[in-house]
Amino acid sequence: MKGAIISLSLILCLLLSALPGRSLSQGRGLQSPAQFQQQMEEQRRQFQQQQQEFQRQMRERQSQNEAMQKIKDEYSAEAYQQALDATAEQWQAIQPKLARIKQLKNLPCLDISIYAVGGSGNYQFGAFTETSDGGRSTANASGGFSATRGVNSTSDSSTRSGTAGGSGRSFAEGGANLHVQTPGPVRKQVGDVNLGRQWQRPSLDKGPDRLTEGDKACEQLLDVMELKNPDVAQVRQRMEVLRKIRERRRTELRETQQQVRALVTPEQEAKLALIGYLD
Repeated sequence: MKGAIISLSLILCLLLSALPGRSLSQGRGLQSPAQFQQQMEEQRRQFQQQQQEFQRQMRERQSQNEAMQKIKDEYSAEAYQQALDATAEQWQAIQPKLARIKQLKNLPCLDISIYAVGGSGNYQFGAFTETSDGGRSTANASGGFSATRGVNSTSDSSTRSGTAGGSGRSFAEGGANLHVQTPGPVRKQVGDVNLGRQWQRPSLDKGPDRLTEGDKACEQLLDVMELKNPDVAQVRQRMEVLRKIRERRRTELRETQQQVRALVTPEQEAKLALIGYLD
């Protein structure tokens, strides 16, 4: 009986000693170089597919936005003409002048983008941009990643390393110009939220050939102001350039408004004053 017990104990010991070796061998099999390389290739392929799908969605969204904007612009012109009770001939004469007034009323200036980045990498962004060749516009977004006009993209790692929204870069993909904000320094922390800010430069959204005289003057002044020790004489010089551009726009605005007054009735003039085209 004792011999049987001893024999059984020896068998159990042998079985137990063999198990770790088999488990270790199996573990080494799962992590073989060939399988690891295959896993990495699969992850790379999935990432490329996600990139392509994201870019396709961005192009599709941009196309939809452009189509909707075109419809809106076309109806907007019709709505203004009807509200003013303007004839087709009269509207043809005043419409381009109203469009120019809308541009001239927005003097060249810059604004500041504000970023709020959560600890999970989600963010909210809000900014007003105002340039010399267009009206004031807003941009707002939320999510984990985006690459659209003026939208910040960040990740968990950038948040943990003390960054939250900053400078930007643009790139073209499939004919669509996409703008990506790269992480910048955190200015303030409120709980789990990192806050950042930056000047909203027109060159972040426009190519060099689309920058207006006012855009360039604003950025040149900002370039001087961002130096560690700005030169006072250079600041004044670039301020004077910006003042002259703004004054020319004010002069052209007054002249264009006077031209419109000569083309409309008193009732139409009152309506245009309500809308804000005339003073």
